[in-house]
Amino acid sequence: MTLLRAFFCQIFGLLLTFGLAYWLPIFHHPIVFLFTQSGLAVGNAFLLRQPSWWLLIHLLFLPSVFVFFTLALPSWFYLMAVVILTLIFWGTVRGDVPLFLSSSEVAEAVAVLLKKENAQTFVDLGAGVGSVAIPIAKQLLAVQVEACERAPLPWVISAFRGRNLSNFTASRRNFFTADFSKYDVIFAFLSPRVMPEISEKLKGEMRAGTLFISSSFPSPNWQPESILHLNDRRKTVLFCYRI
Repeated sequence: MTLLRAFFCQIFGLLLTFGLAYWLPIFHHPIVFLFTQSGLAVGNAFLLRQPSWWLLIHLLFLPSVFVFFTLALPSWFYLMAVVILTLIFWGTVRGDVPLFLSSSEVAEAVAVLLKKENAQTFVDLGAGVGSVAIPIAKQLLAVQVEACERAPLPWVISAFRGRNLSNFTASRRNFFTADFSKYDVIFAFLSPRVMPEISEKLKGEMRAGTLFISSSFPSPNWQPESILHLNDRRKTVLFCYRI
């Protein structure tokens, strides 16, 4: 459904721009045409309430296509670009968060919470390239750390970065079929779209007294035990939920 909405936003924006170009000669200019279509596509995405990162994708899509075609690049370049982007942004078309790297401040804040909890097991859902899990595994050698990431290329990078850490594992499990009962602390940087479902699963599977930390997106119908406001570049907010 997310991909279908994105397709509609682009096509409807293109049709509207062709209509404007039919009546107003100024829209015959390639630059005016491209950015008018992009702006209309962004407007369509906003009205359809697509996730915020899709707005940037819509804004840059047609101008990027135009630039690539004017550069007359070899055909294999486009295939390679599609393959690489697919490997990186594997779940984005299904509504997942694209690859956003958590800051070092996030990793440090989570490490402090793990110490307070005397945690022995920790998993990062949507771990990306291990920007949170790797520093924690290096700092807290007594904690068994798992980085769970579905996108193939970030998973490979995470596994390579943690290859020499005996307390670190990189996995590609499906969040919705995995068993979360063995973890003392779970950290996630996911999407508002999946938060209701993942929250209910965690409530039903995590042991009493364990902790769930959600970066940036709160869990609906669940009162956080505490909320941490970090002073990093993204002004990240950590929502902490006690089972």
